[in-house]
Amino acid sequence: MTDRWIALIHRPGPALNGELIFAHPAFAEHVAFLERLRDRGLLVAAGPLPDEPGVGMTVVRVREEHGDVDVTSLATTDDLCVADGYLTVEVRPWHVRFTGAN
Repeated sequence: MTDRWIALIHRPGPALNGELIFAHPAFAEHVAFLERLRDRGLLVAAGPLPDEPGVGMTVVRVREEHGDVDVTSLATTDDLCVADGYLTVEVRPWHVRFTGAN
């Protein structure tokens, strides 16, 4: 199995009603989700996109030793900020051709 790379694009969800996600108490659920990805060794990087307020990206790398991880399910149900509608997520497979590290 080759590594699978996935980009998660997060945008403000309908439950925010115009509020900023970073100041909302529900954002803590998103941070907890990112920490769980990190603890499993799946998280490569995450953070806001500065040219679009409230929008961020998370990069996930699923290696052979992780097994068959359903990243879409994790991103939509394990991230309670998404499940509760404070963020939306677009799950995008990414065909990485070059990296600077192994």
